[in-house]
Amino acid sequence: MQVFDDFDAWGDAVRGADLRLVCDAVEVRSWRLATRLLGRVVIQTAFEGGGNLCFGGNAHAGPLLFLPVTHFEQHVVNCEPLGQDGVLLIPPGADFRIRVQRRAHAWCSVALPADFPLYANAPSSGQGPSRVIRCGPHAAGRLRELVTRLAVDPAVAAPSTPAQEAACGAILQAAAACLSAPAAEPKRGGRPQLDRGAIIRAALGHLEENWCGRPSVAALADTCGVTERTLARAFHDTYGISPLAYINLRLLHRVRRSLHATQHDDTTVSQVLTAHGIWDFGRFAARYRRQFGEPPSATLHRCRG
Repeated sequence: MQVFDDFDAWGDAVRGADLRLVCDAVEVRSWRLATRLLGRVVIQTAFEGGGNLCFGGNAHAGPLLFLPVTHFEQHVVNCEPLGQDGVLLIPPGADFRIRVQRRAHAWCSVALPADFPLYANAPSSGQGPSRVIRCGPHAAGRLRELVTRLAVDPAVAAPSTPAQEAACGAILQAAAACLSAPAAEPKRGGRPQLDRGAIIRAALGHLEENWCGRPSVAALADTCGVTERTLARAFHDTYGISPLAYINLRLLHRVRRSLHATQHDDTTVSQVLTAHGIWDFGRFAARYRRQFGEPPSATLHRCRG
């Protein structure tokens, strides 16, 4: 079990997904992660000391399953509450959006083999978008219990042993029970569904390419080819916050990473902030303290020490 006191360091350690993360408030200054290879599967369990607004992509060769361990209804995946009976299925190469707002929480995941059969009537290649499988609380609970126990059980730590092979078989059987249920069909009727995933994907891609400063919401909407209102709807449905609030959270994390990475003893906080297009030092420092529990200067000095 790895233990971190920094959200970004924890995020860098999560395995098997290309992630863009921002922490949405901190309740407990602790993040934990356990990763274990069990033969043909990789399992992870995690505890996060605060909320998380996540956009990610499955980097495994096979499908990935995601389940909440606590605060089931607080886990909103692809704009849909996951609940106690749901599993998020992420085919290889597919992306996903997860939000848990302002709450410490725990989750687990299972990376399955590339040849593992997916949900009913799915293409054998496993291609397609990430989708929620409503498999019922018993099937989801069984898989959740196995993953959280086996991720830290020393009895299955040694590779290529009968115990580990049996554990892998139990995980595969529990995953198959979950995926035997059909994927939930998207709701039809009413106005055409907003393609929130495509809008969020375009917006975050633009923010990654243009990392410096705070772009205006109008400019971000124009880049995505939508109105400001449509952009706001996509962010609210996906992350529960406005585009501007997300931009500000992202900037806080960018600055924190830069402070952690500073190599020169004569670098000042003001120089780091200026390099990120920030001129309102006092207001930004107050937001930084509320977000991370310390001023930017304390981050810089602690990292040098």
